[in-house]
Amino acid sequence: MATAQEWRERGNAFHTRKEHARAVECYTSAIGLDPTSAALRTNRAAAHHASRDFAAALDDARASVAIDPSWAKGHYRAGAALAAMDRHAEAADAFRSGLALDPSNQMLAQGLAAAEKAIADTPVDATDCKTRGNAAYAEGGYEEAIGWYTKGIAMMVKQSQPTHGICVYSNANVESLATLYVNRAECHRQLVDMRRVVEDCESALQLAPRSFKAHLRRALAMEYLEKYDEAAAGFKAAMAIDPSGTVASEGLRRVAAYKEVDG
Repeated sequence: MATAQEWRERGNAFHTRKEHARAVECYTSAIGLDPTSAALRTNRAAAHHASRDFAAALDDARASVAIDPSWAKGHYRAGAALAAMDRHAEAADAFRSGLALDPSNQMLAQGLAAAEKAIADTPVDATDCKTRGNAAYAEGGYEEAIGWYTKGIAMMVKQSQPTHGICVYSNANVESLATLYVNRAECHRQLVDMRRVVEDCESALQLAPRSFKAHLRRALAMEYLEKYDEAAAGFKAAMAIDPSGTVASEGLRRVAAYKEVDG
C-alpha cells in the first residue's frame, strides 16, 4: 500500500505533466493518509488552481493555513485563488499575511503588487467609470475611454432590477446610463465609427428621449453616412430641445443643401 509521501510524489509527477485532475486524485489519497499536512493541502490547491477550480484551491489553501498558520505558501495559494476570482482586496490581504511570515518571498511580493494594481484599476461604481472615461477622453485616449464607459454601462445594467424581463432604473440612473451611452458615442465619433455612434445614441434616446447630445450626435453620424433625411430629423429634434445650438442649425442647413444638390 502506497504511503502519503508516495502519493504526493505521484501527484507531483502528474502536475508536472499538466494532468491536473489525476494530480488532485493523488494528493487526495495522500491527504487521506496524512490529514495534518499543510504542504499536501497547498499541493492540491495548486492542482485545483491549474484546473481553474479556484474555489477548491481557496478551500485547500485556507485549510493549510488552519493546519499551520505560519505556512506562508498557504497564504500565497489563498491570494492566488482570490486574485483569479477577481477578489483583489482579499487577495492583497492574503499576500500581506504571507509576507509578514516570509518578507523575502518574491512570489508573495509580486502577487501583492499585482493585487494592488488590480484594486487601483477596478472602478468603484459607474460614476467612477464615467470619471475615468472622461479623463481618458480628455487626453485623446478614445479607445480607453470606450472601455471605461462600457464597464460603467455593464455595471448599471447589472445593478438594475429586472421586471418581466425589463430593466428598471431610477430617474437618476436613467440619466446616468444615457450619459454613458452618449459619451461612448462621442468616442466612436472621434474614431469615425459612425454606425456605433448611431447605436449608442439610439440606446441613450430610449432612456432619455430629450437628450440633446444624443439627437445631435446621431444626426452628425447620419450626415456622415449620407442618410440626410434622418440627419435632418435629428438636427430638428436637437433644435427643438435647445434652439440656441448652432451646431444643430448649421447641420440642418448642410443636409438641406446636400438634398438640393442630390435632387
